[in-house]
Amino acid sequence: MEFEFRKDFITGQATVQTEMDHEAFATWLEMEGQSNGWLTSLISKIEAVQNRKLAEYKLAGSEFSLLLTNAEAQVVNHRLLEIETDDDLDDDLSFYNAEIEACCGLEDFKRLIESWSEFIN
Repeated sequence: MEFEFRKDFITGQATVQTEMDHEAFATWLEMEGQSNGWLTSLISKIEAVQNRKLAEYKLAGSEFSLLLTNAEAQVVNHRLLEIETDDDLDDDLSFYNAEIEACCGLEDFKRLIESWSEFIN
């Protein structure tokens, strides 16, 4: 996964830009991941899943939920969980879904979180 970080020096707000298929990770991280303690805790959970001390890890945030398994990380906007679509509409919504749902390998996700943590601190 490719990503780039930026910081608004007036507001102090950090932002993330990712590839199109991973935009939901960027939105989720910008909303939830501005605290060093939160990031440190998340990195510990990622390592626990990698080391099989946890089979999986779920984290419900204000607008997104995160699911970590040994193979992958997934974020899903809570609105997507509420939407019931017709199969014919799935193709039409795939572009929109990329903004509210994303998945990547656990190693890539860990690299994103560690890099983000270094950037905001």
